[in-house]
Amino acid sequence: MKKLLVLFMFIIAGILLIASINQMNTTNERIETTKLQSDKKSVKVLEGKTIVIDPGHGGKDVGAIGQNGTQEKDVTLQTAKEIQRELMKQTGANVLLTRDGDDSKSLQDRIDFTEENDGDLFISVHYDAFTTSDVNGITTYYNKSEDQILADIIHRRLFNQDIDAKDRGVQHGDYFVIRETTAPSILMELGYISNIVEEARMNTEEFQQKTAVAVTEGIIEYFSK
Repeated sequence: MKKLLVLFMFIIAGILLIASINQMNTTNERIETTKLQSDKKSVKVLEGKTIVIDPGHGGKDVGAIGQNGTQEKDVTLQTAKEIQRELMKQTGANVLLTRDGDDSKSLQDRIDFTEENDGDLFISVHYDAFTTSDVNGITTYYNKSEDQILADIIHRRLFNQDIDAKDRGVQHGDYFVIRETTAPSILMELGYISNIVEEARMNTEEFQQKTAVAVTEGIIEYFSK
């Protein structure tokens, strides 16, 4: 009788174990299915879209220079390439840079490039500077009223990444490249190169990656609306 009872308990335990394993497999399958659906949605959202990323300055135009010698033209190109990589990894978009090296490009060149490639979105990357080293923070600019939503989304996504920076908000800006480009467009000032703390931060892989992820997520959200 005792042997039968022990055997019965082993059978029950085995049934419960099999049921638990099946439940775990079902849960994992649901997670994978949800992930695949999410990935497909992202690709579908940006498939056929052309995103133009504009690294500010270049060539003889070095832009602002930090206290430790960082040149704005170099760090904007680094950021633009990081954004391009992240967008290409996560989405089906065609991602173009107005310059992919240390090239001199006029403001009109950047606009013409966007128009010639039928850009669906234009993002200009810059780093700010001031006459004193104490000013800091990140600002996102739009020109046309209809582009404020794009600026709001990407700016919010930046600070969702826990970037240790002062939030200087979303502002209207009369910048040529976002004023004259017909595609939805914004200009980002991703910190003050004249501030030694921010100069150090903008040169880190962590900051560059967080920025790229934020911009990518923001663009996906924008086109999902």
